[in-house]
Amino acid sequence: MAYFKFNNGSLLSDWGPNKMTAITQSTSLVSSGHSFEAITFNGSTSSYFQISGLTAIGFSNKAFSFSIWIRPTTLEGVIIHVSSSSNGQGWCLPFVGFANNGSLLAQIYDGSAAVTISSSISTSVWSHVVQTWSTTNGLRLYINNVLVASQFNGATVYSASQQVNYVTLGNSLSGVLTCTGASVNMTAYKGDMDDFQIYSRELCASDVSALFSN
Repeated sequence: MAYFKFNNGSLLSDWGPNKMTAITQSTSLVSSGHSFEAITFNGSTSSYFQISGLTAIGFSNKAFSFSIWIRPTTLEGVIIHVSSSSNGQGWCLPFVGFANNGSLLAQIYDGSAAVTISSSISTSVWSHVVQTWSTTNGLRLYINNVLVASQFNGATVYSASQQVNYVTLGNSLSGVLTCTGASVNMTAYKGDMDDFQIYSRELCASDVSALFSN
């Protein structure tokens, strides 16, 4: 659905097929990205990157995947937040973020509660994070080309917004006031991100391996 490389001169450019619209505030580029440059977030409540016009992820029970490289300064905050409103509210949930204990979480909404899986991750180094979901395999989390956590029972239903959605990186914006964060610490993220991709299908293990190797 979308692919943002976060390289110099093309911070807001979508290299995917749909040419999605993006905005950013209180972020900057760093030269030491995983691949060329990367976007950095300062950890303030005004620091975020947001993509609008995302339709497929708003359909219930439609498979999806997120792929992103992260280099967190601290193990806290929201990494990927999905909402039906540009202010982070409406139907909203942090899909990837850190728990209060510093573990990395991936989650979906099943219509009544957030279903969550988790793993550990390190600060100050680049890590490749992939979250996938499908009715066939449920919720999966890969870190650095390794399937570190999965949940099938209780994770075969994804209850989406049924609306066009916004995906916000590094922040839940006003969603911190109204969204269910489940186990995610709803503060802003501090650190770097690179090569963010959204798919309207479940990535398989060989897909994840290809993204990690490239």
